[in-house]
Amino acid sequence: MEIGAIIAHVLLFIVFYFEVFLLVSFIERQRSGTRDENATASYSPSVCLIVPCFNEERTLAATLDSLLALAYPKEKLEIVIVNDGSTDTTQTIAKRYTRHPHIRIFKKANGGKHTALNLALKNTEAELIGCLDADSVVKKDALARLVHAFQNPRVAAITPGIHVHTPHSFIQHLQNVEYRLAIFNRYAFAGLGSIFITPGPFSIFRAETVRKVGGWRHGHSTEDMELGLRLQEHGWLILNEPRAEVYTSAPRSLAALIRQRIRWNYGFFKNALDYRHLFGNPRFGNLGLIVLPAALLSMFAAFFFIGRVLWYGAQELAEAWIRFNAVGITTPSVDPFFINTSTLILTVYILIALTVVLIALGTRLSTVRGFPPLATPAFLVLYGFMVPLWLSASLVKAVLNTGVSWR
Repeated sequence: MEIGAIIAHVLLFIVFYFEVFLLVSFIERQRSGTRDENATASYSPSVCLIVPCFNEERTLAATLDSLLALAYPKEKLEIVIVNDGSTDTTQTIAKRYTRHPHIRIFKKANGGKHTALNLALKNTEAELIGCLDADSVVKKDALARLVHAFQNPRVAAITPGIHVHTPHSFIQHLQNVEYRLAIFNRYAFAGLGSIFITPGPFSIFRAETVRKVGGWRHGHSTEDMELGLRLQEHGWLILNEPRAEVYTSAPRSLAALIRQRIRWNYGFFKNALDYRHLFGNPRFGNLGLIVLPAALLSMFAAFFFIGRVLWYGAQELAEAWIRFNAVGITTPSVDPFFINTSTLILTVYILIALTVVLIALGTRLSTVRGFPPLATPAFLVLYGFMVPLWLSASLVKAVLNTGVSWR
């Protein structure tokens, strides 16, 4: 067997093992009954919700309206808008909401999202603090579903179930499928004590804990990942509540998606380097021994399999061209009873089927009911070819240490 085939078998086995591991962990968590349906009614700590803004005139009003509609005691809730040096009409739109007594506005020179979050952290006495990006909206019961987790003193943060807000373009529909898979993964990671990203759309934190670990940092333009890793480093728990629904704007075009994912993956590479002592370290349990190494390995696997597909695809095209020059156009023979039963192909088929199951479970986990999105087949066929576009660019940037920007 050629070395490439051996590597392919090993990688496919690892991917298969990891997906089955997550599925088994999910089933065990469901059987353990860790979700308390009545816990939200009896616990209402004070909460500060931050809306960091930089040129968000198109989406800010919808974000604030969704926060004002939250089913949560108004005397326990404050909303802090931080205008981080906007040059459009963001400040004017924000001022329209000052009639609400629990809304405050801060205006500062542009310094990045982490500085906006730290400014609000410095100016609040709330027990819990959270962030909602100004391009996102929340369901009215989302906050009530999240806060009950903090009755456990070991919990430092909890993440919601994040969905694509009204997908229209083909690229957005692909992301809609990806986000459903991410809902499953985040829920499974929480059961393993291994969440290492606290996404900007409506993650909630214990304010005193964030202060103790030093507040938010730039984190290579991925402050949500850096803080998640830092909280894990200090031994805190990060949980997940997929029924707390948040809807965020997703890139409409492939170019915009690539720019976003270059930033995300650049941040992963750089933060992985900063927190390399977590990788393979049994002190950090499933996070150090399984989840972080698997995340890094999955990136290598993406490069390997796409390269392998392109290589053999090019060989097939070359052979087809030779045949055409020799005998002209021929009709390919198709045997409907022939099935390729090689272990490699069968493993791929099983992995595809298992991925569909995980997407379906991610859909069921949140309050969105029904089957996987209609774009699931397109996601399974095309998305793997898109990933190397931003992985390769982000890896080059990470090696050259060029940095990335939000805009």
